[in-house]
Amino acid sequence: MNRKVTIFGGIVLFILLLLVLGSIYLENQNEEMYNDSLMSNYEYNIIIESNSTLQNVTLYLPVPVFENESEVGLEMVNGDYYNKPSNWNLSLTDTEHGPMFKIEAAEIKPVYHSLPVAVPEPEPGSENIEDEVQEEEQIVESNEYSEETPVLTSFDFGTNVRADHMINTRFPVGNESVLLPKNNLRESEEGSEIPLPEHINPEYFDYESLVYAHYDASPDTEVQIFVQMDGRNEWWIYGWQSNGYSDRISIRLSGPQEGWVKAEGKLITGDGVYKE
Repeated sequence: MNRKVTIFGGIVLFILLLLVLGSIYLENQNEEMYNDSLMSNYEYNIIIESNSTLQNVTLYLPVPVFENESEVGLEMVNGDYYNKPSNWNLSLTDTEHGPMFKIEAAEIKPVYHSLPVAVPEPEPGSENIEDEVQEEEQIVESNEYSEETPVLTSFDFGTNVRADHMINTRFPVGNESVLLPKNNLRESEEGSEIPLPEHINPEYFDYESLVYAHYDASPDTEVQIFVQMDGRNEWWIYGWQSNGYSDRISIRLSGPQEGWVKAEGKLITGDGVYKE
């Protein structure tokens, strides 16, 4: 009897030892995958949309700033990235409200295009599907609205900068680059528009920012400007996981402009999965 108990106890201890060793191995594997795949990035994007021509344009837009410097803004000025406006002068400038992203252009013309055209299925034996699309069905562009070109295109450009550290996405204000100026930061009454899993609990904030706009335009000109800054950590443990913060401002302007204008800002922090 005692021999059976001893054997049974040994088996139980052996199984427990295997479980402990397996757990340690799995934890080490997860940690190795995490360290090997971890990436932290900042992303900065600007969208400008105008329904008619702007002339003698100068814009000061909020830029990501940390400790009075903007590494992301410098990359936006000096970097080579997709959709960078070739005929605009981009720079960083010091203002009474801190560093800001400056855009200068002699003229900004809107771009309208025709509605998308459905591409037909190729005929059997056809070598080039473009042969199936008649010339009059190609996309048409114009600088003015018309029935032929009713779709207004926005100017959308931005860049991505690799961070040299794990980004503090829970508490970015004071610890990371955020859009400045940022005034009257407060908790928002808004939340997520879709239900979130219980383990994802982002925080939402509202604030006021400023945009400087100077340009000549017709009285019926409508301009919309969107600026967004994202900080994100991503890693792979049997699937991609991430956490991040998102900081954005938006403003709508009518007619010609000459001076500072208040813009609405929104900040979302702690959005995603955290290891702790």
